[in-house]
Amino acid sequence: MDNNKTSLLLIGEGGIPKDFPKNELSKFLNLKSKIESNLELSDEENIIFENISNEIKKWKRNFRNDEYYHSIIDLKNLIYIKSKIKTYIAFLDYCEPDIYQAIENLINIGYKKVILITSDLILSKENESKIDDILNFINIKYRDFEIVNLCKLDYNIISDFFVNLVNGAVDGK
Repeated sequence: MDNNKTSLLLIGEGGIPKDFPKNELSKFLNLKSKIESNLELSDEENIIFENISNEIKKWKRNFRNDEYYHSIIDLKNLIYIKSKIKTYIAFLDYCEPDIYQAIENLINIGYKKVILITSDLILSKENESKIDDILNFINIKYRDFEIVNLCKLDYNIISDFFVNLVNGAVDGK
């Protein structure tokens, strides 16, 4: 594998920072619940939702307001140290960069291949679908860029991981 042409992209869930203003968060969650209930937003509501969503994504993260964000960075760094493959992060929701932005950045840097991994052992069908939609679009736009999606782990791999973990605990290892 050419480590200069291949990168890893660690995908995290993303979260809303704890110190995001409560009144803005309330507006955002009300609008999000409308969307999830398949209710149509007015043009004004759409603008408000997009503006608050962008604010959340751009919010400055620190250890107090988003421990998960920093845990993903720590995991990314460990993966890089152990694999020697340049590793980047992307998020499904609430944080930047999103998957599309991250992959476009990798293409602009000059990578030819990306391997997607996730911190979630099991993705929801919604998140699997989100990732697939983004990857389909990127595959159409950038035909020469290779994407290996390892986000959908086989349950046998996951069960082996847990059995090995449990066996290690039972054996005192």
